[in-house]
Amino acid sequence: MKVPYSNLACTAYSTRTLYDMKDVLYEIEQSESQQNKDLYFMYRQAHASENDLMRMKSENIRYDITIIPPGKNGSEYAKTYGHYHPLSPSNIPYPEIYQVLKGKATYILQKYDLSKFIVIKAEAKDIVTIPPGYGHVTINESDEELVAANWVSDLFSSDYELIKKKRGFLYYLTDIGFVKNNSYEKHPEITYEKPNVPKNGNIQSGKDMYDLINTPDELSFLNSPEKANYFFE
Repeated sequence: MKVPYSNLACTAYSTRTLYDMKDVLYEIEQSESQQNKDLYFMYRQAHASENDLMRMKSENIRYDITIIPPGKNGSEYAKTYGHYHPLSPSNIPYPEIYQVLKGKATYILQKYDLSKFIVIKAEAKDIVTIPPGYGHVTINESDEELVAANWVSDLFSSDYELIKKKRGFLYYLTDIGFVKNNSYEKHPEITYEKPNVPKNGNIQSGKDMYDLINTPDELSFLNSPEKANYFFE
């Protein structure tokens, strides 16, 4: 299947509907006719050639693209479900890196121990790092379509249950700003940061992140975060 806005194909495609998202939304007002409305679209293991796909599989990494149309669910801006990553064999959670390809994104990062809640606003070509131990959500609070890519290890499945149990992250982003999720007892102050990249000179905002397929060693930290802690603040 071809990935929109690109010259890439993908091996898997899926969507999240309004019904799929019901457990993590700030407001739950959906008629039966709206439940099947697609809120965002996911294209897994996007690749430019069969050689690139074979390299991804041999390196156990994945390049995905997510498209989030503009809009709100009630007063809350369109977003992804949100998840955490499990521990790697080295007992360090797996990291991830994102790049905005089109539009503008708001990334929220929530530390597993709930001690930090970070907001990063990113524009086209910006790269955002999800360090080990942070859950994350991608939000489109703009009036244009958001297209974002990510490199991630293909050795694990994301953990959605913790987020589902708490009905989302610590805060919801609405048209009046961030609103506390009362499923949590305490809420740390919101910290705003600029787009951040791993401390690796070849992974830079402004460059097409897909091209890292040609130098997969630079992505080895995705599977072995213990070897690359110095990449992250």
